[in-house]
Amino acid sequence: MAKTKIPRKIAGYKVPNSIRKNSILRTLLASPTGRDILGKALIAGAGAAAAVLVEDHDDIADAAESGKRKGAKTLGLIGQAFHSATDAAVEVVRDAASAALPKKIRKRAEENPRKGVAVH
Repeated sequence: MAKTKIPRKIAGYKVPNSIRKNSILRTLLASPTGRDILGKALIAGAGAAAAVLVEDHDDIADAAESGKRKGAKTLGLIGQAFHSATDAAVEVVRDAASAALPKKIRKRAEENPRKGVAVH
């Protein structure tokens, strides 16, 4: 199997070492199915973040005009966009992982979804 390398910069932005050296990402990038899952997760995350930003377009424009006074509100919107993007990406990966499981295990998980879940 060829070694998959993630570049130091993508589109002029530096990729952190924690991402470039991540064994889970390397494993996913090494297979066509993994690349498909990552691609779908990125698209879902970007779409969810864009939806939040488009929904609150007026608030962002107001914050840009008033400067620092509405900076906290803008940061809140950005945080909400990241949260929404993360949720969408995780949902795509969860669905793909569930689809890869054998039918018997999927059925058991649907019948008792909390079994085997860590409770903190």
